[in-house]
Amino acid sequence: MPFSSVLGIDIGTTTIKIVELEQSGGEVSLKNYGMIENFGHLERENAAIQSSGLKIVDEMTAVLLRELLKQMGPTTKEAVFSLPAFSSFVTTMDLPNISEKEFKSAIPYEARQYVPIPLSEVVLDWKVLRPIPGSTPNRIQVLLVAVSQDVVNKYYRIAELSGLKLKALELESISMARAVVPSDPTPTVVVDVGSRATSISIVDERDVRMTHDIDTAGNDLTMAIARGMNLSPVKAEEIKKNYGIASIQSYQYLPGLMTPLIDSIVSEIQKTSKRYFEKTKREVKRVVLCGGGVIPPGVKEYFERELKMPTELADPFSNLSYSSDLEPALKLVKPQFSSSIGSGLKLFVQT
Repeated sequence: MPFSSVLGIDIGTTTIKIVELEQSGGEVSLKNYGMIENFGHLERENAAIQSSGLKIVDEMTAVLLRELLKQMGPTTKEAVFSLPAFSSFVTTMDLPNISEKEFKSAIPYEARQYVPIPLSEVVLDWKVLRPIPGSTPNRIQVLLVAVSQDVVNKYYRIAELSGLKLKALELESISMARAVVPSDPTPTVVVDVGSRATSISIVDERDVRMTHDIDTAGNDLTMAIARGMNLSPVKAEEIKKNYGIASIQSYQYLPGLMTPLIDSIVSEIQKTSKRYFEKTKREVKRVVLCGGGVIPPGVKEYFERELKMPTELADPFSNLSYSSDLEPALKLVKPQFSSSIGSGLKLFVQT
């Protein structure tokens, strides 16, 4: 393996997460990690690091990234970045089981039927998916990912401005699947509730099979609290993180303010799971929750109750070795590091 250590980097809409992973003797360990959050988005719409409109501010992002790297002091500059789902077009294609040479020439031709913008403006990537029980013989499923060339160029620019060597870019849903569903073949819905978008992915036989993104996310919960309780967005964010949807005397209105928005996410999860069942006759059996929006108290339990499926908070650190001294701090942030850990593992784990 040419890489002994690598940085996995997740540039979210309001936070940047980095992990430094090291491989030795077949074991991957956590050397370092860090997170920086830009709270300006709570007061100013244009203060987010990036938006679901596919805009990312190169210079501001690089400044924040350099600051976080300075605080961490990593020993490597090799990096893999995860790409947010809203920056990509993702679909699955059904193709005949042809030779590798024919396959490579067929992909761009087939992609024209699925990608809504000219192929000259995108970077194409694809992965042949593992067969699932009941799949058609002599046919293969291919996950197709198309990313705007402009978006790719911006990430290379950010890496350059930050003094990093960008080794790969990867769709965050694929990174998350690698980190939180590494070996379980059970049909699973992985839900990433970020600040400004929620990503819903169906993972079956350890491969991402279907993705769906919605705008309802953590910031909407914060703003509902701010409006409903006549508070500043910063104070509302603090209350959300500390109390979630727990009904206590001081904040008895919290559940009523937050659950309608969570219900809209639940509804999209149910619709996506139903579409997958209709397509494959495979029933989603469990839920894994990622992102900062699922950490507030009571949120995980609410999802589990409404979805009527076993539901867990993602623990992407579970397949890494690390000092037990880190556990108290990591326990509070584990679901937020799913993309960064998964992207770092890309260079170490064959999937």
